[in-house]
Amino acid sequence: MKTRTKLLMTGGALLLPAAAAELYSEIDYIFSLVIGRGDKIRLSKCADLSPEKKAIEMEDKYEGKNIRYWKKYARHTQCFVKGYDGAAIYCKVYIQKEYTDKWVLVVHGYGGNGDIMDYASKKYYDKGYNVVIPDLRGHGRSQGRYIGMGILDKRDIDEIIALIVKGDKNAEIILHGVSMGGAAVILTAAENKWKNIKAVISDCSFDRADNIIAYQISHNFHIMPYPIMSLLDIICRRKAGYSLKESSPIEEVSKINVPVLFIHGDKDSLVPFKTVYRLYRKAGCKKDILVCRNAGHGVSALVDRRGYWQKVFDFLDKTA
Repeated sequence: MKTRTKLLMTGGALLLPAAAAELYSEIDYIFSLVIGRGDKIRLSKCADLSPEKKAIEMEDKYEGKNIRYWKKYARHTQCFVKGYDGAAIYCKVYIQKEYTDKWVLVVHGYGGNGDIMDYASKKYYDKGYNVVIPDLRGHGRSQGRYIGMGILDKRDIDEIIALIVKGDKNAEIILHGVSMGGAAVILTAAENKWKNIKAVISDCSFDRADNIIAYQISHNFHIMPYPIMSLLDIICRRKAGYSLKESSPIEEVSKINVPVLFIHGDKDSLVPFKTVYRLYRKAGCKKDILVCRNAGHGVSALVDRRGYWQKVFDFLDKTA
């Protein structure tokens, strides 16, 4: 890629106007590729996701039929929630036949949509929870030109929670997020805005958005991450309205005052495995940790179905 050559040759030196304009254009392309909405097939090809793909295929083989039946016949509705800036955020909602104050928000990760969380949504529904599954902004059926990297998503999640509480002031809400969704639920809970939030399940969250993007640029694109990251952040602030540095679960997790279960697969090739320990150590609330052996990114629940959900529901029974 030309960007790599240019950055290696300049070493941060001043560029002529034409070269600077070309460099900006290339960084803008990276921004569109990483933060712009749209499929992430090209990005996914930069990493070996074959273990994750295998886990998903096995899940569909063993549980796919049951999940499809549940989605068809369980009591559910669809709606669009007005996001913090007016963007329409699509949500699917599964409601228990018998009234309950137990709610869970199940939040997907980067490049996905709510449908990929069906395995988790059904588990919570079967345990008696009302389940809300949003498509995060810039994903699926939701509006938004840009991906929020957790920082914009927490603002949208606030709007969803406000609607739940408006309809059920006694709602007891669990936040369960995977990958970028795991970061989003940490950031949401860290504000301590809602007494209705009772616990957080954060699965394979990154520690900082700028760190994980720099890591991917370095390891998968084989480009020096700096000064790219500084320029990328400038473009992100100008176009998407936030700084990548704002999305920092590692700086916010210490503010959470409800129990948090941190989960990570030890074969994660996208978010470094040691991240889970950094987040765990920084948390000052009631907390626990689950390491899923031989699990890649975002598929711990598929690799160790029994152990994963036993840990989750034991944790919630004891703390929430």
